[in-house]
Amino acid sequence: MARKIPRVESLILAAFLLSVALWAISKCSETRRERIQMVQTEEEELRAQDRIAPKRDTVYLPQPQPTPTQQPKNANPSLKRPTLVQEPQPETTATPVAAAQYSTLYVTIEGLNVRKEPNRHSPVLEQLKLYQPVLYLNKKSDQPEEINLGKEKVTDYWIHIRTPSGKEGWVFGAGLHYYPMKRPGVN
Repeated sequence: MARKIPRVESLILAAFLLSVALWAISKCSETRRERIQMVQTEEEELRAQDRIAPKRDTVYLPQPQPTPTQQPKNANPSLKRPTLVQEPQPETTATPVAAAQYSTLYVTIEGLNVRKEPNRHSPVLEQLKLYQPVLYLNKKSDQPEEINLGKEKVTDYWIHIRTPSGKEGWVFGAGLHYYPMKRPGVN
């Protein structure tokens, strides 16, 4: 009889551990399902407000663009930066070819440096003003870089752009956005 007690205790302990494991798995699955549903609901709300396009590899910019004083309502900073392309326009002879091929982005940092190469040590070609529009030339650096912007450190890619004066160069990606706005955390 003494031998059956440890065996029974072992069975009870095994059953208890198995039930705890199954409970933990179901809780994790439930939490994951809730998070996925929350993200889908946020995307649907943004789509309903014409903030983002239907799920695709690219996001089309809304038309018309907001003024520099406007900021998007309910902006969610946890969403990753989408790949941008210019929204298709009806073909007319007055539309420049560059506008159809490249996205317009806006400068978010006053005095943003346009550099010859994608690094901080490259010569400065031009300095851009806050809210100034530039064309994204569909190229970015191979590796992101961490730069201290004053009140925050940001890791981002270098972006190849064309300025309104026609110069092409590289700017730090954190200095651009698809809405005209001022980047917080910059001295």
